[in-house]
Formats: sequence, C-alpha cells, structure tokens
Amino acid sequence: MIDLHCHILHDIDDGPSTLEESLEMARMAVADGIEHIVATPHVREVIHDPEDIRDRVNRFRSALQDAGIPLEISPGGDNSALLDVDTLKGHTINGTDYVLLEFPYTHLPHNARDMIYRIQLAGLLPIITHPERNPSIIAKPQLLINLAEAGAFVQVTAESLTGGFGRKVKKCAQYLLKNHAVHILASDAHSPGSRPPILSKGVKAAAKIVGEPSARRLVTTNPAAVMSNKPIHD
Repeated sequence: MIDLHCHILHDIDDGPSTLEESLEMARMAVADGIEHIVATPHVREVIHDPEDIRDRVNRFRSALQDAGIPLEISPGGDNSALLDVDTLKGHTINGTDYVLLEFPYTHLPHNARDMIYRIQLAGLLPIITHPERNPSIIAKPQLLINLAEAGAFVQVTAESLTGGFGRKVKKCAQYLLKNHAVHILASDAHSPGSRPPILSKGVKAAAKIVGEPSARRLVTTNPAAVMSNKPIHD
C-alpha cells in the first residue's frame, strides 16, 4: 500500500517531535502493509522551504535504512488552499503535478470551485484532503461532489471510515464513497499513538461499501498513478 498523506517527519509541524517517534510510525506502517509513504508536513501559516523538506526526507530515508525499516519515503506537503499557485508548485507530491489541498477546518470557502480552477489552470492536479471532516461538506456533501465533478481528486482519511472522528464524519465519508467521489485513502497520521499510520482498517471498511477491488485501488493503483504522475482512473 501507498500512503500519500502522512505527517511522519519529526519536529516540523504537529506530527512527531522526535526521530524515534517517526521511526516507530514507520515500523507501524510497514507492519500494516504500507510500503511507501509521502511525508506531508503542513504548509500554511509557516511556508516551509521545499528544499528543506527534501533534505529532511533524505535524512529520514537514511535513518530508515540504518534502522533496517523497509519503507520508501518521498516528499510532499499538506498545503493550505489559500496559498498562491507558485508556492503550491513547490510542494507537489514528489515533484509530480499532483498537489494535496487542505481547505479551512471551519468551512468550505464560497469560491472553492474558482480556487480549484485557478490551480488547474496552472497545470496542477489538486487532491482535496479529508473533506469528510469539513463542517460545510458534512452538512451538504454535494458541495464536495461538485468539486470532484469539476476535476478535483479527493482523499478521505482511513480513520474516518472506522469512526475515529465521530459518527457524522463517518457517515459523510461513507456517502462520498457510495457516490464515487473518493480517489485516495490515506492515513493523515500524526503520531504512533492517537493518529497512527494505519490504512488496513479503513480499506476493510471501504470494502464493505464499494467492494474489495475498488477499496484496494484507493491505496494501491490510484496512489501509484499519482507517484508516477499518470492519470487516476475512476
């Protein structure tokens, strides 16, 4: 499996504070069947230098090798949708055209579709992160479906499907899956404790809704297409 959204780098955002915690997360991921993680620190109030993120990823890759942990790691960013396009271009997933896009926690901006369009015009392929946790989308999931129909891709958090964020979030995630508006399942992990890098439980829950082959595509074929900068096929 491939996890496209994971806060595994230490001492850079609200993820792990130490290298040992990062390595513990890596061990948990491997035990869960994850072979590749994209390190996606928050890029919003603090604009991280893309080169600094790549350097941190390289150092963590060396630490993984030294620890004997068979996990691939690539750079990315969990980017605020309010950032300018030039900043977003510096924080795509492993240098591809795909970019994670995080809307405000409190609401979906009224001009969300225009924001998506602006990013697409710049040649980027936006992947909206954890929309099932956004109050506006929980209240009206069609808002997100409209964005998907406009060409945006959608990443749901695995733990949302298992109830880790509450009943309303779980119901919204299930609704989006049933309506074919989910392209990627990711962990959005932040720690080895309360927010671990686990995908298998979410895949199992998704399989009950869309079937095993479709659920597996959310963590294998589709993220592999992203990593290769190839089209995601529904």
